[in-house]
Parts: sequence; structure tokens; C-alpha cells
Amino acid sequence: MKYKGILTSSDKRSEAIRFVAVGGFATVLQYGIYVIFVNAVGVQAVVSTLISYAISFVANFFLTSYFTFRSNPNAKKGIAFTLSHLINMGMQTGFVAIFKGLVGPTLALLPALAICIPVNFFLVRFAFKSKYTQGK
Repeated sequence: MKYKGILTSSDKRSEAIRFVAVGGFATVLQYGIYVIFVNAVGVQAVVSTLISYAISFVANFFLTSYFTFRSNPNAKKGIAFTLSHLINMGMQTGFVAIFKGLVGPTLALLPALAICIPVNFFLVRFAFKSKYTQGK
């Protein structure tokens, strides 16, 4: 598939590729903001984490809406997006707890992500494509 097709197509494969790109960007954005707040501004690490996560989350929501799924954001999508991320966070935490005993704490996040990222894609896709989140 050509790059233009990935950027413009509404098929699930293109959406998944854009989803990964937006998630990667959101992660880099969060870390960059975190580093700036911790090192340049001198904000405590936990507070910096919360600030950087919040900013990244908002950017992620709008990029997911406009770029990944080609839809207009609304409050229902925002709530569904938030719920999907809360479910994802809970799943990651639970799987890390399981996998740390199998592969050790250093590697535990990797199999957790291998399970959670695809599940989160479908949760977020539902949040943006569901008839319940369309319109007013």
C-alpha cells in the first residue's frame, strides 16, 4: 500500500497504521514534555508525569479523531476514548502483574503491550465509529 493510501484510506489496516503512528507520537510528546518539566522547569517527577500525560492525552484524542479515524471529536467520543484508555491501563497493569512472574519485571511490559495495543485499537475504534458516539 502506498503512503498516500495509508493516509487517506478508511480501511482497517490503514487505520491501524495511523493508530500506531499517533500512539507513537503521543508517547514521544509525553516523554518530551515530562523531560522539560523535570529538567528545565524543575517540577517534581510525579507531577510532571501527570501534566505530560494530560497534554499528551488531549493531543492523542484530537489526532485520533481527525487523523486516525477521520471523524469530528465530540463529548461522547471523548468519554468513550477516556474509558477505552482506562480499560487499557487496567489491562496493562494486570498483565504486567501476571507476566512479571513469568519473564521478570524488566520484560513484563512487552507481552502486556503485545496484547493491550491491539485490544486498545478496537476499543478506540469502537469509541470513534460506534453509532452511540456519532453526532449529538
